[in-house]
Amino acid sequence: MRPSPSTLLRVLYRIATTAGLRLAFFGLLALVAAWEPLSQVGRTNDFRDAHLLYAYEEAGARTVATYGQAPLWNPWTCGGQYALGSPQTRVASPTVLLSAALGAHRAEAVVLWLFLVLGMEGFYRFARQRTGSAAGALVAAPFFGLAGFTAHAWSLGWLNFAGFLLLPWLLFGTRRAAEGHLEGAALVAGGFALQLGFGSSYPVPMSALFVALEAVRTLVSQPVRRSGRWRAGVWALGATALFTLGASMFRLWPLVETMRSAPRIMAGTPSHSLETVGRELLQFPSNADVGHFFFLPGALVLALGAVLARRRAAYPAVLAGLCLWLASGYAAKPSLFAALRLLPVFGTLRYPERFLVPAGLFLAELAALGFAALLLRSTRGRAWKWASGVACALAVAGIAVQVIGFSTLAGRVTLVPTPIAVDQPFAQTRGNRWAQGYFLPLNRGSIACGEAWPVPMSERLRGDLPQEEYLEDPGAGTARRVTWTPNRLEVDVDATRPTALLINQNWHPGWKSSVGEVVSREGLLGVTLPAGHHRVELRFLPRSGLGGTAVSALAWGGLALLAWAKRRRGGASPWPGPRAVAVAALPLVAMGAMWVGWHEPEAMPVLRNTDGSLLGTAELPANARVIHGRFERPVELVAAQVPSAPDARGIVPVVLYWQVRGKVPRSVGIWVHVAGPGERKTADHAVVGGTFFFRDAPRRALLRDAFALSAKDWEPGEWKVLVGLWYAGDDGARLKAFTDDGTPVPEDRFEVGTITVPPKPKP
Repeated sequence: MRPSPSTLLRVLYRIATTAGLRLAFFGLLALVAAWEPLSQVGRTNDFRDAHLLYAYEEAGARTVATYGQAPLWNPWTCGGQYALGSPQTRVASPTVLLSAALGAHRAEAVVLWLFLVLGMEGFYRFARQRTGSAAGALVAAPFFGLAGFTAHAWSLGWLNFAGFLLLPWLLFGTRRAAEGHLEGAALVAGGFALQLGFGSSYPVPMSALFVALEAVRTLVSQPVRRSGRWRAGVWALGATALFTLGASMFRLWPLVETMRSAPRIMAGTPSHSLETVGRELLQFPSNADVGHFFFLPGALVLALGAVLARRRAAYPAVLAGLCLWLASGYAAKPSLFAALRLLPVFGTLRYPERFLVPAGLFLAELAALGFAALLLRSTRGRAWKWASGVACALAVAGIAVQVIGFSTLAGRVTLVPTPIAVDQPFAQTRGNRWAQGYFLPLNRGSIACGEAWPVPMSERLRGDLPQEEYLEDPGAGTARRVTWTPNRLEVDVDATRPTALLINQNWHPGWKSSVGEVVSREGLLGVTLPAGHHRVELRFLPRSGLGGTAVSALAWGGLALLAWAKRRRGGASPWPGPRAVAVAALPLVAMGAMWVGWHEPEAMPVLRNTDGSLLGTAELPANARVIHGRFERPVELVAAQVPSAPDARGIVPVVLYWQVRGKVPRSVGIWVHVAGPGERKTADHAVVGGTFFFRDAPRRALLRDAFALSAKDWEPGEWKVLVGLWYAGDDGARLKAFTDDGTPVPEDRFEVGTITVPPKPKP
């Protein structure tokens, strides 16, 4: 006997309104969806990115579990790295304690399950707040919480993208804060702090964008405007923003410090057609090329019912449309993604398709609205009653399909047995940038770095030293390791004359020594010592990490103080507006005092091309071809170096010398065409030397833009190298080019050299 529609609705309502049943329901869905990861705990994801990110997490877990230290310094990766300052590490999250207890491999699947439950519960609260329907929020929660990208990301080792699942909590907290509820500020501050600690480099700025829109949405809503509470809401949101900054400073300060010394530049003009965007979002992941963001198409049927909700449906519909516009990248004309990248921080975003994740959130909100609207009309007649029953059955079936889609994507992972650990003293080795997961179990540090940002690494790092701590002058005495931990080293030194103790790790200004002075020896960690016997104790005590943690503790203390004061007044009164802002600002004032009073050497960036050569130069080399080509924007192509023929490997190294004299749009890039017998090759790039957009380059400095061309497949003959500028991130038009005396140049390009490709040898 089939259950009647009213029976199904009662069951759904009972589950939705009972917290224990609801969480059990979400937990069961997450268990089934993530069964593949959970059943394979302890095995190694063999994808190259997974090796790198696993090594980060295992390093943090080992630092906590084995050495009883906070995961501040990671000696096992890239020759030694500031763990809190690396954007993709998640060792600043509470989940590192789970990794320390279970091991990083075993903890990954458990953390995934926890985030899935957290995401569904967060969406339920957000959607119930927006729709007023518990049942609608319940059935739509799995559409967002089990959307495909989290499974796809896990299969590639990108577990930090689970930070996207905190977005509904942030939106929910934003509205609660604007309405005068203190817990809303705690949710926003805690959500962003967790995202940052979890290494969510994309979710954080993208969430900030939608939180700002949600704040505006709340302030202009009718209930707030009619009650005259918008001024109080502005004060509350201002205090929430300050509390969030303070609460996040434990991670934000180290990140800012790192990005100052090693800026992360993302160029390119990624484009996706509307068809591609639609397939990524709506096509079931039946093969490896589509469905990476799978969101049940059947949920759109429920979303159509949102038209019955009228005004409530307008905002999520518009936001979903904006997300799809952003996801298309530069293919859309005009490109909203290109405009967004002009803003600070958003310029580091490279993959616009990830806006399909928040698109799924707003589509799920529409599905919740549609379902709720049908339920409201179920009492108006038999037809409406059965329509709501069909919607209920469609929702239940849709949840099952969403679970299957998630499981399908998660099952694409390639797992191999976990490497066996070897207990031996730490030492650096040359390593492998895409197999770092094999080196840490051997207690070996990899000096082959596969990061997406230019990690400052010393060229003096070695993978073949007989011992990791040694004297710069071997004849000056001896050095012997006494104690080794990630954040603390002890070395006995007997020196017959002043010398320097060198450690085979990268230098960082956070290292402090009990004797002598910590110095950088071409990026290598060193300590200058006088003659005599010394027990040198090195500790990693970074100002940004320790100071940022103190600021975050003060922020949470201030929030607790406001909660105590509100409870003392009976809990009914709203936030004290200006007073709350003053309390929220105090931790940031304390940070300013630490910045001024706590001195630490600044790690200045060493800017290099991708071939390792210095980006800046004082003068042109003697063999450079002087050009003095000018453009309609204040950029000059000063000179170029182009060899007359490829080298023995078929490689053509090219160097262009640029000088920026004024303000240049970010979209201006360099086009390089090599024209030869019947064809043309390109080497276009938007970033000078892999480091600067012209907009951000230092003024009037002589910049070396070094890159290489491969002539292995070129036809024999003469090839001309042509160079110009174009609006790479805009309409693709070339910039007008002129000679030094202002004469226009035909085709707006300069010929900078000629390459003669010799005939290929006969087999």
